[in-house]
Amino acid sequence: MRITVLFATISLSICGLARAGGTFIELQTPSMQITKISGNGEYAVGAISSTAGFRWTARTGAEELITELDAATGINNFGTIAGAVPENGGAGNGGRDLGAYAPVDAAPVLLDRTLQTNATGYDIADDGTVVGLSFEDGFAGAAVAFVWTPADGMTALPVNRPDTYSRANAISSDGRVIAGWNDQENGGRTAVVWQDRVPFDLVDADGNGIGEADGVSSNGLYVVGSDYFDADTLTSSAWIWSADGGVRPVPGMTFAFGVTNDGKTVIGSTGFFDDPPRAAMIWREGIGTMTAADFLAEQAITIPDGWDSGLSGGFTGISADGRLLGGWSFGPAGTQSYLIQLGADDGIFSDGFEAATSP
Repeated sequence: MRITVLFATISLSICGLARAGGTFIELQTPSMQITKISGNGEYAVGAISSTAGFRWTARTGAEELITELDAATGINNFGTIAGAVPENGGAGNGGRDLGAYAPVDAAPVLLDRTLQTNATGYDIADDGTVVGLSFEDGFAGAAVAFVWTPADGMTALPVNRPDTYSRANAISSDGRVIAGWNDQENGGRTAVVWQDRVPFDLVDADGNGIGEADGVSSNGLYVVGSDYFDADTLTSSAWIWSADGGVRPVPGMTFAFGVTNDGKTVIGSTGFFDDPPRAAMIWREGIGTMTAADFLAEQAITIPDGWDSGLSGGFTGISADGRLLGGWSFGPAGTQSYLIQLGADDGIFSDGFEAATSP
């Protein structure tokens, strides 16, 4: 059963605090964590862990709870979600997770011609290509990164160590660039990028594998992830990759989850044991890395009463142009998500949004 909660724009004006630099939008769905923002900034996806999926629509401010899903991680420019439908309680409760996608105003559709007994969709391109993880009951054997298309069904993405686990986390809007990870033989999780389904492992300046890739820019030019180890300082940080620039560390940020189309803005968080602990972070080229709280102060955006003043949690989504950011923290409803709309001087969405045209 799907429960849809609608918040009109005028209601968002009350919940969001408008300032010259933008607006802080408090999402009202409790215990939900934003996982991604579509490239065009028209949609956000999130999940209540193992319970329901979530979709936010910019045009209406609607917050939609999709109770048929127990996972919802990716979303494309048409608002279609990648995730999973639980069977007999889902994999976490002795059942199975069935890979699925959920279009706007339609029930989730199961992925057909699957590889193993379980699957979870982690992201989806604009042509409907889904990527994610397929695994056997009880994780018997190696779980594998997959790509699924309506024409071909589910196919294992090739990796350099097929006997170890792999997963595809993100895909570009056109479906040509996929990012994820493939375990080393010692169990270390290291980054893989697939270009037109051809894999290559990302390495640092010394040729060592770096940690998993978690985000791809909408245009596929940039990939971001975590665990770039600096042997000189004995510290680990997030990283950004491009075909012409290779891998570069993003100092002051432990995990990176999203990047703009120009590669000049990366969002993520610190770790639980870092200083500050589990804080949302933003890096901008020529400016550097700062906490979400400092960034909002710079933008003259006020964090509403009842929210953690430091926005402990993380930035987990950003639009291709960097004007819409999303994350989670601790608000009046406990664990709660928010959106930051930049450059909205007159009302919440003064710039307007152009609807995507479904293929």
